[in-house]
Amino acid sequence: MDSLSQIPGIGPKILEKLNRLNINHPKDLLYHFPSRYIDFSHSVKINSVLENENITITGKVIDFKNIFTRNGKNIQKAIVSDDTGKIDLIWFNQPYLSKNIKAGDNLSFAGTVSLYLNKKTIIAPEYGQYNTGKIISVYPETSGLTSKWFRKIIQIQINNLLKDIKETLPSNLIKKFKLLDLKISLLQIHCPTNPQFLEQARTRLATEEILSLQIRSYLLKKEWQKNIPKTKLKVTKIIDKKIKDLIKSLPYKLTDSQDKVLAEIFTDLTNQKQVMNRLLQGDVGSGKTIIALLACYLTHLNNSLSVLIAPTEILANQHYQNFQEILKNKDIPIFLLTGSKKIDLKKIPKNGILISTHAVIYQKLNLKNKISLLIVDEQHKFGVKQRSFLNSSLKLPHCLTMTATPIPRTISLTLLGNLDISIIDTLPQNRLQIKTFLVPDHKKTSCYKWIETEIKKTGCQAFIVCPFIDISESMASVKSAIQEFEHLSKEVFPNLKLGLIHGKIKSVDREKIIKQFQDKQLDILITTPIIEVGVDIPNSSIIIIQSADRFGLAALHQLRGRVGRGHLQSYCYLFTESNNQKAIDRLNFLEKNHNGLKIAEFDLKSRGPGEAFSTIQHGFPSLKIASFSDTKLISLSQEILKEIIDNYPDYNFSQITSENITAESIISN
Repeated sequence: MDSLSQIPGIGPKILEKLNRLNINHPKDLLYHFPSRYIDFSHSVKINSVLENENITITGKVIDFKNIFTRNGKNIQKAIVSDDTGKIDLIWFNQPYLSKNIKAGDNLSFAGTVSLYLNKKTIIAPEYGQYNTGKIISVYPETSGLTSKWFRKIIQIQINNLLKDIKETLPSNLIKKFKLLDLKISLLQIHCPTNPQFLEQARTRLATEEILSLQIRSYLLKKEWQKNIPKTKLKVTKIIDKKIKDLIKSLPYKLTDSQDKVLAEIFTDLTNQKQVMNRLLQGDVGSGKTIIALLACYLTHLNNSLSVLIAPTEILANQHYQNFQEILKNKDIPIFLLTGSKKIDLKKIPKNGILISTHAVIYQKLNLKNKISLLIVDEQHKFGVKQRSFLNSSLKLPHCLTMTATPIPRTISLTLLGNLDISIIDTLPQNRLQIKTFLVPDHKKTSCYKWIETEIKKTGCQAFIVCPFIDISESMASVKSAIQEFEHLSKEVFPNLKLGLIHGKIKSVDREKIIKQFQDKQLDILITTPIIEVGVDIPNSSIIIIQSADRFGLAALHQLRGRVGRGHLQSYCYLFTESNNQKAIDRLNFLEKNHNGLKIAEFDLKSRGPGEAFSTIQHGFPSLKIASFSDTKLISLSQEILKEIIDNYPDYNFSQITSENITAESIISN
């Protein structure tokens, strides 16, 4: 079967709705997995039904009627009988049911028994052969395509859909790892015979999903290893002395962890046979920027060009200021390119350092074959087009990606096998831990008063972060930056100087406001999460995060890292209007934990597999059936991949991953 339109019942309108769910081919229907299941396999007589039990009954419809209420709503009521008794069935606002269910029909109904007007009743029961008497699948839906529709179309077409499915794993491996056959797995995931078979099917399909990602990383790494460095970087005695002198001149001592990471990066940069492709992880404030600077300095000393790309103008400006300050006596040409600050790239000498936002991507002058070292800060903040601007480069530069978001080991094993990973796992010495508090409603006023006193007493500054720029009609309780600025300026802090920045303010004006804050002309900066990465103002020691439940834990940890960079004790206050216990539990966890990796692991386990890492690394794919927190599954997939690599040299990897892995696709990954 080559096209969805060949399936009876799928016309142009249905096709359009399927496309909204990324279902574009008959095979996609098979891989549109159920999100959950309801077990209606327990069939009983009417006189045996129990309250709160999921059951299927079969009987004769002895009465069906639409009941219209005074407020314009309507109720559908049916009475069904078998040889043991009668039971009421109730639906709400589904008048079309009178066309499908008529008195005299013999039908099966499935649902949960509850008390309605003191009688055992089934509310909103399913009916018909595709929805009763079995474990039924509940699918991700879209307007006009319900789970009922998916159940019917897939159960009718399942044999035709499975005809084109071929086994992707060698039979010896299926036996060795006790996996279910692929066709049987796809059949069972949609039409489960029993819970045991369903679990086996899930294991097989989830293993394959993880394996496809691991294969992709493996192929990317193999392709990358073919690349010979564009520039042969070296550490001569003179260069080594200059680098050591620069490190000695720093106002702080590098941590052991920074020393280790720097050695790993320098080893890669001076490798004459292979281009560096390394990810540098480090918690907020761990000192990644100085490592990037030293890598750029080594490249400069080899008469070669470095480019550091940051996701925001705020961060690019800050990197530029830091580089200029630390390298001020080194006679190094350092340039800044942003949307609001244009430069002629022809003027950048071969041994320069360019710090830029994504503005560099849109410059007409082609830098692609001039760059020896490319550093991308917070890569997941960029779109695919922005990350892949070097794709047509004949010789790839050394690449260093930096992230302040600690990535759980299971994610690294699954998705980042193509990268070498360095981790700065200690914070600079003498840094005070940020005290974090979840503030109840009745203490918010006191918190504001304490903050005002603290600002006047110590001269410190504060951030107040809101999720939205403007007031949201649909989520009126969620704080907006503009609303809070008006409220706090007039009613809470009339004696302090407040500033406001958000994404709709022109970048030139944002820079001015940030500069005012840096120069201590403002006491409090009201902002959106635009400051999540990059803002480093040592005098700011207080941050309030409004509507904190609206943020992922990783984002909250990043925002908390905007303070705690100076000599003063720093504080993070979490405000929320939510009463949701799960949300409160997450905030309580953040209150007690300051280790970024622990926070990321907790976020991964407490969220669903499809949503978890979208909040941590937006560039990572979501999963349909597997989970990044399933360590056993990830280990199993790794074992299978190792077996394939070691023992099946002719194995066609495209059976599992359709990725076209080429040198041109490397940078974007």
